[in-house]
Amino acid sequence: MLKRILVCALLALMAIPSEAQYMRAKLKKRTAEAAVYGNLGYYGNPHWGAGANIQYLHGIGRKRQWLSIGAGIRANVFSSKKREYTTSSAKMTALNPGGADTLYMPEVQTNTLNAYFALKIHIKRGVDVFFNWDIGGINFGDSKKGYFRSYETNPGPANQVPYKTEPYAFNLNTLGSDSYGTLLGEAYGSFRLNEVMKWRLGFNYLRNEYKVDRNIPMNGKRFYQNHWMVMTGLGFDLRWKKNKAQESNW
Repeated sequence: MLKRILVCALLALMAIPSEAQYMRAKLKKRTAEAAVYGNLGYYGNPHWGAGANIQYLHGIGRKRQWLSIGAGIRANVFSSKKREYTTSSAKMTALNPGGADTLYMPEVQTNTLNAYFALKIHIKRGVDVFFNWDIGGINFGDSKKGYFRSYETNPGPANQVPYKTEPYAFNLNTLGSDSYGTLLGEAYGSFRLNEVMKWRLGFNYLRNEYKVDRNIPMNGKRFYQNHWMVMTGLGFDLRWKKNKAQESNW
């Protein structure tokens, strides 16, 4: 009788860690999602964009897992017209007694392929809030003609100086004013429509940068503009089939 009790106790002790590992594996919330979206803004004049992305996130914690972090990659196309781009260097702007000079762009189009960091906050079943911000990547775009306007002389059309411009080749987020290239950040809500499809609605911030073909005194070569746009799109769930533990947990 004593031997049977010892054997049963030993089997129970061996089962506890294996069951804990099994539940821990089941409770991990993994999200793989692809999406297409469009952006539209009207500040100053109309500007718009479209893109597609794919991202992977991993839940944090063992119970509700309301927070997930991960990364993704996106392709984005941005277009606008008649925009004033400001000197990118804050140091040069501060040294310029006439204030920030600008580069007038009759037409703008920037195509980017960037990697980004993503954060998801789970609100309730089928409703999530996402935040993401580009880390860096590359630009594809044609050169455009820009017109330099100096505030030390006269920003009027008669004193514009034409320059050949092109998007900055590489994008790099340095978390400061010296970031390079075109960088996009988003904040949006995600609402589940069915088992596979989700609707996205929110806004995004785009920092777009162009460079001129030669150095401009007190300005350098880099000019940028900030754009705020409303964003909407559709996301598609790519993750593997969830088990019952994840369903009940969420």
